[in-house]
Amino acid sequence: MNEPKYDENAEMPSIPAITPSQSDLMKLATQEFDKKNFSAAFSLMGKLAAQRTTDPKVLHNKVVAEFYQSGLKNKDDFNKNLQSVCKLIRYGPRRLSSETEALEDVDQTVIFYNQSVLLYHHRQYKAALEVLEKVVPSLEPLVSLYPTEENLSRKCVLLLIELYLCTYQPEKAMGRIAYFEKTYFIGKPATQITADRPTSSSGGERSDSSVDALRYKIGLYKTRCLLMFKSLKSSKRELKALLAIHPNQQPLSVTYLKCYLDYLRGNYKKAMKGLSSLPQTQVISEHGECLTMMYYNNLACIHFQMKKHHLGALHLRKSLQENENAIKDPRYTEKDRPLNMMGMSRHYELLYNMGIQLLHCGKSQPAFDCLIQAVQVYQTNPRLWLRLAECCIQYNRENNDEDRKLEKRLEVIQGSVGNGIHRKLILGPGLKKEKQSSGSSAIPATTYEFASLCLRNALFLLPEDPLDFDSAPSPENVDASKSQQDMLMVPAPPGNPMRSVEVANLRCSILCAAAYVSLSLNDHLMALNYARNLLRQPRISGAQRYLGNLYMAEVLVILDRISDAVNHLKPEDLEVISPCPPEEKTDKSEKEKDEPTEEKGPLYPWSPKEMIHAKKIMQYNLAVTYAIRGDFDKSNANLSESVAAIGTPLPAQMFFLKLYLDLMEGRRITAQNVIKDHFGHMTPNRVENQVISKSSSNAWHDNS
Repeated sequence: MNEPKYDENAEMPSIPAITPSQSDLMKLATQEFDKKNFSAAFSLMGKLAAQRTTDPKVLHNKVVAEFYQSGLKNKDDFNKNLQSVCKLIRYGPRRLSSETEALEDVDQTVIFYNQSVLLYHHRQYKAALEVLEKVVPSLEPLVSLYPTEENLSRKCVLLLIELYLCTYQPEKAMGRIAYFEKTYFIGKPATQITADRPTSSSGGERSDSSVDALRYKIGLYKTRCLLMFKSLKSSKRELKALLAIHPNQQPLSVTYLKCYLDYLRGNYKKAMKGLSSLPQTQVISEHGECLTMMYYNNLACIHFQMKKHHLGALHLRKSLQENENAIKDPRYTEKDRPLNMMGMSRHYELLYNMGIQLLHCGKSQPAFDCLIQAVQVYQTNPRLWLRLAECCIQYNRENNDEDRKLEKRLEVIQGSVGNGIHRKLILGPGLKKEKQSSGSSAIPATTYEFASLCLRNALFLLPEDPLDFDSAPSPENVDASKSQQDMLMVPAPPGNPMRSVEVANLRCSILCAAAYVSLSLNDHLMALNYARNLLRQPRISGAQRYLGNLYMAEVLVILDRISDAVNHLKPEDLEVISPCPPEEKTDKSEKEKDEPTEEKGPLYPWSPKEMIHAKKIMQYNLAVTYAIRGDFDKSNANLSESVAAIGTPLPAQMFFLKLYLDLMEGRRITAQNVIKDHFGHMTPNRVENQVISKSSSNAWHDNS
């Protein structure tokens, strides 16, 4: 049978007056529903609906009774019937998605509340938020017209707070929490507040325990908001208040929040100890959450911060397996799964975590495969696009130690021709940057082309760089603009939203990676732009500034701006090479002195670690720059000094430069001795040459 079509612009059908017999049926159905006799309630509502075919309230209550009768399992039928009720009152999907239209009849609030609940459990949080925000203007009139519906009004506000948290909008959630406390707590005695549970229209006994339950729920929401803001001191204070509500027992939700607070503060061992105290007997909670999956995932996050990435990957595999087991549990099949367990799967969140964990394990291709699946759901996360680009970079060049390998050093001498005094050696053309190419940046693959696309997406998702504004703020507006930037929260699902400081740090990382990728793709103008933008960032770390100068110098050399390149290669200007961004200036009161946090550092090994090593690498690049300019004496001097800290085996590039300088300055015997010492398999073995080689080449080789 085709579903009847309703014209949203047509007038609503008239609703007849309620007769005494119909009123008795309504009261009787309500009583049966409150007693959880859903079959009897559905039967009575069916009789009532047959008499009042145009009354949306009656039809809605019949739909709800039928849904409860099925044990909250006939979700598709409930959704279809609820949509029919919405169409009957001329509130279809088109009107609900309108940004300007709000709910006209406050008496229909419960219909849209239930629709929001249905969307929420299907994890369609934005759609649920759009529907529920239409109800917000009618909450106060609802309580004033129907005092017994105060419970429904509270439920709407609580669901709105939950949806704001699910969509990573803690600032709006805090506003609704303040509204809730002002409306339902302040100025009212405790006996006027009911628990958040279904109640009949006649009200009921209101106890202090229900007040504590409501305050406990608001405290949980407030703590979650503060943790999203990373306001650690305020979060600790709220957790103490929650524990005071239940002094004899510590609820599971509070334990998880407490462990998460320790995790954010850097007390990883304490967080792990708190997780180990949780009971693991109940696999799936009453809220539809797989507890073992959460346990292993949280352990993996802690091990990630402790730089035990392989152990973290092991726990994530267990978490993924527990998630799959929970979904395939025969007790909770897709057809028989209750509504509160519809959003039980956390597959894509776990894939996101697994991808980052594998990336830090050095397994770039498996990490890319995980993250490319997660990007289908979290495409608005700039961090995710950066991680995809890092997978591509790591796949094509894991580290600079590759140039020290024997096969790379053997490329210095390609071969020889002739015999005897006519024997000639053929020097190699230099090390080529091997990279995989898919031919198009739109094809997901571990290539530099796709990495460039990912980095452009990451920059596009970030807010505008404050340095790009031409007009400087006036002195009276400096404080206002600074506070506005501090309140900036950029969504980064599935993680917490990023603050302005985190956005600035992320921008530096993206620009640094983009400059390297552009150089690898021979896109020199874009590399110059990225490197210049990187070096002007206020939140740049020492390692990023070091790399930015190297990238800038390389681009300038390619563009034949040698003098400008030399200005970026000054080893004496190096002060810091730490990969960690500069510490944020915070109030001393925010720091916990009684419990020192564990020392934080880079989550991935960074090279060079020592300042002397970094300076010598820059000095080698300076030697190359001087050699290109034709200043061979300065080039040879810088090369000889840089060899001292590079360490053995020397990279192949140094042999190329040494042979080039010796040949250009006519030091033919010195070049022969270098070849004898390091590439003897390509030359005839003569005693007299060995003596000369030992005395002449050690002056260049002993320093290493």
